Amino acid sequence: MGQSALRASCSSSQSGDAQEEAPFDGEETSIRLKMDNMPEQCCSRDCGKITQDEDEGGHLGKKTPAVEDEHPDEIGVYTMEDRKQEHGRTVRHEHALLDKDDHTLKEDIFYCLCQLNEPKDPFYWSEYDEPQQLTELYKRLALYRIRGYDYELSVDRKLAEMDDVTLAQHYPLPILHDEGYFEHYEEYLEWYFDPKLCKYAGFEDYQRLVLRNDGEYHDWDYYKSTLHTYEKDLAYVQYCEAIENETKWVDDMVICSIPWERVERVAFLQALKVAAGFPNVSPNLMTEGFKEHMYNVRSDFWSYKGLDGVYFEIWKRVAKQKMDFTEALSEIYQEKMFPFRSFDMEQELQNPSQTWSMKAKYDAYVAVIGDLVSDDEALPLITEAVKKMSPKSKNYADYAKKKLEIAKEIRLIEYEREKNRGRSAIKGGNGEAKLEMDN
Repeated sequence: MGQSALRASCSSSQSGDAQEEAPFDGEETSIRLKMDNMPEQCCSRDCGKITQDEDEGGHLGKKTPAVEDEHPDEIGVYTMEDRKQEHGRTVRHEHALLDKDDHTLKEDIFYCLCQLNEPKDPFYWSEYDEPQQLTELYKRLALYRIRGYDYELSVDRKLAEMDDVTLAQHYPLPILHDEGYFEHYEEYLEWYFDPKLCKYAGFEDYQRLVLRNDGEYHDWDYYKSTLHTYEKDLAYVQYCEAIENETKWVDDMVICSIPWERVERVAFLQALKVAAGFPNVSPNLMTEGFKEHMYNVRSDFWSYKGLDGVYFEIWKRVAKQKMDFTEALSEIYQEKMFPFRSFDMEQELQNPSQTWSMKAKYDAYVAVIGDLVSDDEALPLITEAVKKMSPKSKNYADYAKKKLEIAKEIRLIEYEREKNRGRSAIKGGNGEAKLEMDN
């Protein structure tokens, strides 16, 4: 089965307030990838020209080495002034890209698109040759289920920490068979193995793993049908994190004099340069990941921008100074501390009994933070609380990240790594992909 591109989750549900403030046309996220008036040939300038552009304004897709890493034993080497200078270089670089003429920008994008390769998917649908092979699969799946059940429902998690050999000694094949390979455990887990995919030998155990539909995901039916390998999901998650880090400047460009289409194009050029370091991410998948990211930037801007600061200031007055909620909100509003959220505060003060009011949200998510919590500790807690007030649908990056976490918990990744090492040894190659996850 050919690998399909992710469909952009541009129709993800937002809060009513966000939709009223800024109705968002999902087509904007396409960034005109067909690139009207694109040059007929690949960019006539060679890679050295683009590299020169990067060197003049910054290094796209690469992080400036942190000074702390170079001097681990020195305290305060990376000063605030260093941070300001680095930020200044980044800002100058983004402005240099935004100042490029349309033809040059399109040429750069087209050139980078030409450098991306479409990874080939193997044929997954071959059937098992011997019944014993199917038995071995059922045995592995049973051990995964036992670990998952133990990880989620037990206190000590002793079984979850056992390797395959040790766990198999506790659960020999006759017990596994009599228990139906513990398939009934899946009723208590947030995942299961697709029984249809278990009939074919070409799939990895990771591909057979499916997250349950809990209503959180924008397009669960599609996500479960992508059939990505462990390597591809890991690369995709890392790519999404990389472009998010590389395009942080976009957060400040949602409302500005520069047309959003141009901001998207510059960010897309950066994303293409980042994608060059992820050969397991196909061009289509890379593009869809970028569109999801840009949609999230605008969605988060309208839904969350400044609200954590508003609720933080309310919390300081209510929890620490014992002020009344309305009194605290009125003071913040009158002092014009958060102009972007003035309308929200005004509506709350005029209609305090409205459904799901700011006070109701404060009582439900922020009031639990006590007055003994320091300001530094409270702010990140309030930031997370604000996100819970207006939850948004999860996209494929969220789905893949959760799946990777589960695969690690049940030690499925260890099996896939060992199998990949075997394949590399057979081919005589020594370029095994780095598949390490953070501990």
